[in-house]
Amino acid sequence: MSAFQNEIQTLLPDLTRFARVLTRNEDDAYDLVQDCVERALRKQELFQPGTSLKSWTFTLMRNIFISQRRRVALDKRYVASVKDDGLHVQRASQVNNVFLKETVRAMGGLSLGERQAIVALGIHEGSQHDLARLTREPVGTVKSRLCRGRAHLRTLLGMDAGAMVAA
Repeated sequence: MSAFQNEIQTLLPDLTRFARVLTRNEDDAYDLVQDCVERALRKQELFQPGTSLKSWTFTLMRNIFISQRRRVALDKRYVASVKDDGLHVQRASQVNNVFLKETVRAMGGLSLGERQAIVALGIHEGSQHDLARLTREPVGTVKSRLCRGRAHLRTLLGMDAGAMVAA
């Protein structure tokens, strides 16, 4: 064992007393002493010979204690903010529910091809090429049905092009 390690070992009772003063808890004090000794041994090259090892280790312990308290406070604030975020979730408003029901009802007024194009491409976000292959029709026909279906749906819902841009 080196002289540095021997001197730290003689400081253990003093470090333990100081840790009890800081933490006010026996178990936390032992943990703090262990953290302090571990850091002192890891950072041994930073200690300047000829200075007080007791002061250096006490400063290390105080800094470790402050860092741990800050981390605990930050963790508590984070947990509180995450819990608060859950309270701000809102269900869909009645306007959205009514608009959805009106849209579904208006879909019944579309032709079968237009309805199929809007459901497959607009709702399920399918590929125009896949729908064309499935229906055995040209891609241009599928595109024009989608365009006509959307225009027809806007008319059935009483929305003009300006209202769609604003929405």
